[in-house]
Amino acid sequence: MTTLRFEKPAPLIPFSVESRTEIAKALKLTPGRWALLGQRKVAGSARQDAYSVRNGKPGWSMFGPGFEAEARTLFGEHRIYVRYVDGAR
Repeated sequence: MTTLRFEKPAPLIPFSVESRTEIAKALKLTPGRWALLGQRKVAGSARQDAYSVRNGKPGWSMFGPGFEAEARTLFGEHRIYVRYVDGAR
């Protein structure tokens, strides 16, 4: 028997520093596991956010070294996936 799984649209990327800090802390508790951070309306913005996460740029300083981030377009959504890998490689 085939099992179907339905997904809701991805949420928008959280803008508050508090939300981003909580996400970074949660990812550190589960190293190596990818998480959907959210989506942007434009592919270029998703790629820029992924770059900013990886490099700890302003607004994303709670991430940086030890984090990986990828921008992917799925189902018409420009999604950002993130994981913490420091020490998990």
